[in-house]
Amino acid sequence: MIWRPKIGQRVQLRYRKSMREIIGLHLATGTVIRVATGSKSINADIRLESGRTVIVPRGNLFKYEA
Repeated sequence: MIWRPKIGQRVQLRYRKSMREIIGLHLATGTVIRVATGSKSINADIRLESGRTVIVPRGNLFKYEA
């Protein structure tokens, strides 16, 4: 898991088995474009390879390995 993502970092999204079909982004890859700040902020803004932008909890971010 990536707890402190950096802007420009390549990441892969992973979800638990029960959420994979509902979310539909399991194993999607993208780039971090914004990271929320503050003590309670746990989200990151990710631009997927498809061009779509999504907000994802940092607990779902993993290192991208090509």
